[in-house]
Amino acid sequence: MKKFYTTEVWNGFLIMAGLLLCTCAYCMFLVPCEVAAGGFTGIGQLLAHITDGRISVGIVPIILNIPLFGFSIKMLGWRMGIKSVIAMMLLSVLIDWAPLPAVTDDMLLASVFGGVLGGIGFGLILRGGATTGGSDMLGKLLHKKMSFISVGMFVCIVDALVILASAFVFETSNALYALISVVIMNYLLDLTLEGPDSARAYFIISEKSDAIAQIILREMERGVTGLSGRGMYSGTERNVLLCVVNRMESIRLRQIVMSVDEKAFVIATNVHEALGEGFKQY
Repeated sequence: MKKFYTTEVWNGFLIMAGLLLCTCAYCMFLVPCEVAAGGFTGIGQLLAHITDGRISVGIVPIILNIPLFGFSIKMLGWRMGIKSVIAMMLLSVLIDWAPLPAVTDDMLLASVFGGVLGGIGFGLILRGGATTGGSDMLGKLLHKKMSFISVGMFVCIVDALVILASAFVFETSNALYALISVVIMNYLLDLTLEGPDSARAYFIISEKSDAIAQIILREMERGVTGLSGRGMYSGTERNVLLCVVNRMESIRLRQIVMSVDEKAFVIATNVHEALGEGFKQY
């Protein structure tokens, strides 16, 4: 029970930190410089401009998200659903009422820093076990009905339409800056969720896999997993070694493999997150 409360307190801290960063992104950069970086908030920016402020930026996401949360509450689960509704409402209220001044009128700076703060902020909210709804939730709902359209594709379509509309509501340059902001925001959101490329996974195919594994275990003190494999051309049965190491250990691993078998076939791939012994804990 104590661990549960500790986890929920930490998740609450992540959500609040994410909301603060997102609020700064919109109030200090994106909204004042009219950079509509996609999503429901971007739609709110467009409608606020068209109606001369009679419709506020923050009210639009609330109106659009309420029916989505109604349909998605079962998919999210009650705990995540409640946190998400609160997070969505707070973000909308903060965007409209937070007393934060515009920091710059330079649209490039606004699109870059708005994208950075927004990406990290939304990533922290998701890490805290909540969501602010928007086009990704709508995409998940529509994907169930139209499985041929992926969630990611639908989000891209919504963002593209918002950016395209901003070229007519604002100016063409605003749309181009919004595209920059969306790219930065999505990249940093993924980076916040998954972490940097902190590790490398190596698949090693060699006739001397046992010898290679023993040296890795002894000298690098890293775990090695033997996977059963068979060459489809030769029909030869052999072990395929799987070893995950950090970036600093990659060179040493390759040296060990080549010192034992110069003809070994090695595949290296980035690992966004490695959990467990020798790496960070969950």
